[in-house]
This record gives sequence, structure tokens and C-alpha cells, in this order.
Amino acid sequence: MKTSLQFFKDMGVCDGAYAVLARVFGQAGVTEFDCAQGYEVMLGMMDQLEVDAARSGEPGHDTAQGWLKWCFELRTRPEAIMYFGDHIEEDVFRTADGQLHETLDAARDHDRRRYAELRKDHAAARVINGVRFGEGGAETWDVVDPAHDDLAGFVAFVWHDSTTGLNHRTVSAAEAVAFNAAEQAARIERRVSDESGAFSVWIRVSEGDNPRS
Repeated sequence: MKTSLQFFKDMGVCDGAYAVLARVFGQAGVTEFDCAQGYEVMLGMMDQLEVDAARSGEPGHDTAQGWLKWCFELRTRPEAIMYFGDHIEEDVFRTADGQLHETLDAARDHDRRRYAELRKDHAAARVINGVRFGEGGAETWDVVDPAHDDLAGFVAFVWHDSTTGLNHRTVSAAEAVAFNAAEQAARIERRVSDESGAFSVWIRVSEGDNPRS
């Protein structure tokens, strides 16, 4: 994974670490540095890094280990992997159940089959409740079907999943319906690697995406 001084600045490096990095780049006489190679260079500068880090006074970056941890974790950040635009979009897709697929269509077909089966088992587990206030301000919940029921008199709506105990409360029935649809939507990710293929991350595939693979 390539890096540059502007790259580090855009990734949010602290001022103290940036000054050290500028020195490393200058001493090497380069404008770009391989991430792993640069990391090894800094490992050999621990004594000086400790001095410079202590001067920064920035929480998390006031030790050499804090700087090195931040640099190491860059390889797990999608925006870092994709920064130079020369990343590799692999023909590997992952569905929410952890299964890998060679094409987006295969991943979507897998999810359609899987969710069709889940829907049969859990259709009754996810409901939308209408909320009313009773005597003394006590709440009462009634299961409603926003597409068919009269929603007058309800002050709020709560999407509820009895299998997990999760709730999402809103004053809008439409938002509750949208939240329910989003919770049931398939989550498919594509593996993206840096230009060297050494580091990779998983990127969420949007519904409208249609890669050639």
C-alpha cells in the first residue's frame, strides 16, 4: 500500500507524527513510501519517536506506540486502501452469513434463498407496534399493519424484533416500515485490495451496484 505525506495528512495524522514522517520521507528522498516498509523504518527509530511523541501531547499520540498503532491500522481503513485509486476490486463477495461468492449475482441469489427460508420462520417475530397513552400516561402497545390499519390515535410506533429484543421507536409509521425493510435487506460486501494485493478490506455493495463480475 502506497503512502505519501498528503495521504497521511488526509488520513488525519497528528501534527507531531506528521513532522516525523516528513523527516523520514526527506531522508529517504522519496515522495511515496510503501506502508510496510515505512513502518519498519519507524520501528528502527523508537528512541527518537518517543521523544517526538512526548512533545505532541495529543491523547493516543503522545507515545511512539500510539503512533505505530495508528499507522498499522491504516491498512484496515477502506479510505486508505482506496486513496490512490489503484486498488483492486476482487471478484470475491461476502454475504452476511460469512459465505464467499465469485460474483455479485451469486451472492444475491444466495441471499434471496436464505432470506426466503428465514422469512418463513421469523415473519411473526418482527412486528410494528402502535403506541397510545393511557391513564396516568401509561403506554399501551398494539401490533399494527400500517398498510391496512387505521393509525389515528397512535402517538408513536415501535419496530420490535422478539428474537433479539431490539426496538426502534419513531413518531412516523413510514419510518418504522422503512426500518423494518432495511433490517431485512441483504448485506453483501466486496473484497477490495490495495495495488500490491497485500492488504484488503470489505466494502459494502450498494443495492444499485452492478459490477461486470
